[in-house]
Amino acid sequence: MLARPREPGPCAEKRCPGRPPVLDGGERRELILNAACQILDDHGYHSASMDKLAQMSGMSKKTIYQMFASKEDLFRTLIRERLFDIKHMTVRCPADIAPEAELVHILLTIATRVLAPDRMCLVRAIVGEIRDSAEIRRIMQSIELSGNCNQIEEWLLRQQAAGTWPIDDVEDLAIGLFNMTVGKLILGELFHARDLMAWDEIEANIRRWVRIFLTGLAATEPGRF
Repeated sequence: MLARPREPGPCAEKRCPGRPPVLDGGERRELILNAACQILDDHGYHSASMDKLAQMSGMSKKTIYQMFASKEDLFRTLIRERLFDIKHMTVRCPADIAPEAELVHILLTIATRVLAPDRMCLVRAIVGEIRDSAEIRRIMQSIELSGNCNQIEEWLLRQQAAGTWPIDDVEDLAIGLFNMTVGKLILGELFHARDLMAWDEIEANIRRWVRIFLTGLAATEPGRF
């Protein structure tokens, strides 16, 4: 009778010859999120079964459930960390930078992150799912409602406190400025309406719209639109 194999101890990290090295928790988590992003794009949310996630990520279903309570929890984590993380990222600006140059720097940093190919792939997948998937709509709403103000709003709040420009509705102005600059680039890339501009063109375009925005803001009486 064959002896029962011994369970590996806590330090037994070796695999059989030819097998890949043991991954730590963070690496496993990233493989699972990468697989979830790819499956969402290829098959849609409803077809994104845990079996497919396990197969594509190379992880067991047990490992996936140890890290994520449910499929919805997994995709909420994916969307929050890889789409909404720009709301919380730190934008470091040079010391003693002028307010207009600081705003341009913030928008360029956001554009760099938002227009990355892997992020745009995720955005396209979500747009394709949001009409038919109540779970995706619920995820998007819960993340949006729980978010803090973004970097553009923080910049507007600082200028409001300093009295640099007549600023009243910070949230509305932040949305408008984002749409004028980065938002239209996202739409063009999302629907393949035009080729993505070269980086120097993106920077020149953002600088132009920031000047137009600040000129209009300076001419606006507080409390009036």
